Amino acid sequence: MAKAEVGHRVCVTGAGGFVGSWVVKELLHRGYVVRGTARDPSARKYPHLQTLEGAAERLSLCYANVMDYNSLLVAFDGCDGVFHVASPVSNDPQFVPVAVEGTKNVINAAADVGARRVVFTSSYGAVHMDPNRSLDTVMDESCWSNLDFCKRKGI
Repeated sequence: MAKAEVGHRVCVTGAGGFVGSWVVKELLHRGYVVRGTARDPSARKYPHLQTLEGAAERLSLCYANVMDYNSLLVAFDGCDGVFHVASPVSNDPQFVPVAVEGTKNVINAAADVGARRVVFTSSYGAVHMDPNRSLDTVMDESCWSNLDFCKRKGI
């Protein structure tokens, strides 16, 4: 990721989560102005973000919920890019439609406000379901879960 040009604003969904926090930290380090989303931005559970270098000058938190399209439009307004990190983490199948529809909302809202880029993040969950892969395999962007295995297991 390159250094930001002065004033480049990006939005990070799920900024307060584990991965989101690291994305925010790196973006601030590179000079971006960051708007992070949270379901409750006033909650006292985000002091780890406020203490990041550059946060006082270039980080703001706002409400957004991936299932609330209008909240995404407000959060993304004026942003050059969106990092979509927010996602429900659960083995409960009822969360799959939320993750899928939420991601569609993020992509469409980013397009509607004129964001130039959307970066979609995932987790280890997208790559680790492969019984044929050796335990000492280093995972990278070329690794994916075995689709047939996932279907057989109902994952």
